[in-house]
Amino acid sequence: MTQKPEASEDLRVRRTRKLLQQAFIELTVEKGFAALTVRDITERAMVNRSTFYRHYLDKYDLLEEYLNEIYELTASQDAPGPLNLLKHIQQRADFYRVMLGPKGDPFFAQRFRQNTEKRFRSVSAQALPEPETDALPVDLRLSCIAYAGLGATAWWLEQEQPCSPEQLTDWLSQISSAIAGPLHKPKR
Repeated sequence: MTQKPEASEDLRVRRTRKLLQQAFIELTVEKGFAALTVRDITERAMVNRSTFYRHYLDKYDLLEEYLNEIYELTASQDAPGPLNLLKHIQQRADFYRVMLGPKGDPFFAQRFRQNTEKRFRSVSAQALPEPETDALPVDLRLSCIAYAGLGATAWWLEQEQPCSPEQLTDWLSQISSAIAGPLHKPKR
């Protein structure tokens, strides 16, 4: 039985995107994001530049898609989101160490933080109490939690992952709880 043309084309598209993404990750580790060019990526992936541009606008577009895929992947698994994300980061530690370090890109760190804030906001939207008149606003608390998560993750990578993803998840939970305050609405 033969495959439909759409199915085989979809497979080719997925394979090409995977090759480009893998080349992107490897070269980012080797050269740093700023020094990376589309030519580097296409040569490593062994595809034409025109093929790259059929899929992506530039390396930032490729990075954006990667971030979106990781967000979806880590949000859709059964374990708590932070643990899934940390396990993923552990598998690609060299890439994240570069991207969250001086050879990385500020856009990546910003999107990483925004995704953390988005994930925490969706989990805690109903749980965070409305602030009293002079209490910290919810948005400020969520932003601080996201920055703390980014900082803790960067620390974990810089220290060559001195603890398991599970332990770091527990510490991040403690940090988040300290920043957020009680995660239940007061009964009236």
